[in-house]
Amino acid sequence: MELYKLLYSLGWMLKGYEFLIITWFLITQLPTHKWSLFSARSHQLNSLQLHDLHSSFMVAVCVFLFHMLGSEMGQFFLHTLMPSLNDRIKVFYFTGIVNMFICILVLFCWHRLRKCLFNFASRLCLYISFIHIVIKMMQLIARGHFDYHELKPLYVIVGWLCNLTMMYAISIYPARQIWANFKKVD
Repeated sequence: MELYKLLYSLGWMLKGYEFLIITWFLITQLPTHKWSLFSARSHQLNSLQLHDLHSSFMVAVCVFLFHMLGSEMGQFFLHTLMPSLNDRIKVFYFTGIVNMFICILVLFCWHRLRKCLFNFASRLCLYISFIHIVIKMMQLIARGHFDYHELKPLYVIVGWLCNLTMMYAISIYPARQIWANFKKVD
């Protein structure tokens, strides 16, 4: 099995985990908060706990949607009928940069439109997204323009660390809630 196929398969495991996080929000929080989970504004978010809940939900949805979109766009552009591998590499990394930038923009605008405070998870995901953009820019320049592929292991490791850190960030709120429920039972 080639490395990119293995990483693509592992990426689907991460997307499955992201989907489970969103499902957890829908199962545990939707009965309590109804549709305000999707549309609450600042006057309805009257405590820091509600801001934390809504910010965590927004970041989980954004990370999942743009992770799905980015990986499928990447696969599409890697397997297109472009004549040159170099052109495919350039388009692949450029679409990755654009995807991450739009993810940052959507997350930021969604928080601002709802007048919701950024919690730790959303800020961490924003910072990690910037790091991911820088890594993709480095790959675009090195691999796409200079045909220099020697740093590929470094890019793979940093990319996966970014993805795993995002998984940690979107897991913080559900993990705290589950832990609090276990403490209540004891």
